Amino acid sequence: MLFSCLGSGGLTIMTDHIDPATAADPYDQAAYWYERMCSDDVTAAERIAFEQWHQADPKNEERYQHVQHIWNMAAALPKSEVKKLGAIPKPNVVHKPSRRAFWSYGLGMVCAAAVTFAIVDPMQWRATPEYQAQLSTAHGERTEVTLPDGSTLLLNTDTTVSVQLYANQRTVRLDQGEVFFHVDGKQGTPFIVELESGNVRVTGTQFNVRRSEQAFSVDVLQGSVEVSAGPWWSRQTAMLRSNDIARVSPSGELTSGKGADVESAVAWREGKVVFRGTPLAKAIQELNRYSDQRMLVRDARIGELRVSGVFNIDDPESFLAALPQFAPVIVQRRPDGSAVDILAR
Repeated sequence: MLFSCLGSGGLTIMTDHIDPATAADPYDQAAYWYERMCSDDVTAAERIAFEQWHQADPKNEERYQHVQHIWNMAAALPKSEVKKLGAIPKPNVVHKPSRRAFWSYGLGMVCAAAVTFAIVDPMQWRATPEYQAQLSTAHGERTEVTLPDGSTLLLNTDTTVSVQLYANQRTVRLDQGEVFFHVDGKQGTPFIVELESGNVRVTGTQFNVRRSEQAFSVDVLQGSVEVSAGPWWSRQTAMLRSNDIARVSPSGELTSGKGADVESAVAWREGKVVFRGTPLAKAIQELNRYSDQRMLVRDARIGELRVSGVFNIDDPESFLAALPQFAPVIVQRRPDGSAVDILAR
């Protein structure tokens, strides 16, 4: 069976008719499925069988990605070096009886090429960034950073990002928190926000991205962005424009909507938070992102009470002072100052 997923100039490797049902080596199975999923003649039955294989073992995802990475590495080699690979003998270190032709010979050639180029870390296959930085904010802190390309990042509380600017791509990895992006479109190069379960791709626009564990949300204030989410075998995409929103669940499920109140979602830029019929429990959760003193709703019944209004996120005391005036609650501060309890009156 031919491995032909690398396209023009890539490697064409025989997989020796690997049978995923009988192959003892799980990497042989991964190699087989990688070839089939990249093939133009993959059938619906094979896609179902692949899905079953993928779900049968949590490590199968890692194995598949490992195979894919190896061949992406091979594709990154200069054409002149690709032509030389056929002359490279099989390295003994990877010649194992359990490996089929794909894994032993194919991996051996790539490893040999990697040694020739003194490449060990996969990230070294990528161009060296012209600019890179690690940015973060503490609890309750907000800060604005202007990048060399003219784009600005406004980081909300408890946020961590890594920035890498290349000649042909600008990348921001959002590890936690929330960022409002004002991307300079004059550069003409893609600007990509990378997250655990998806990414956001733009050229020039204003938008907000908030990450909550494995989920994330996108609110577009101006321009357009493309949001993609989900695992590689069932990728979902949505094109968003001004006042559109997208939400991605921890499982990678993407939903989007139009005509949203994006201004309220990004009111934190001005130090405000806007509640419109928001459950009290959710409102408290939002304010706790900024407050030094944790607020706790101690009764599930009052947690469902609805709250409306505009509040200063830098002054949670004003919210606590106003709360008993419009809701049947009692605010009690703990003697040690560790928290504020909100109880039913």
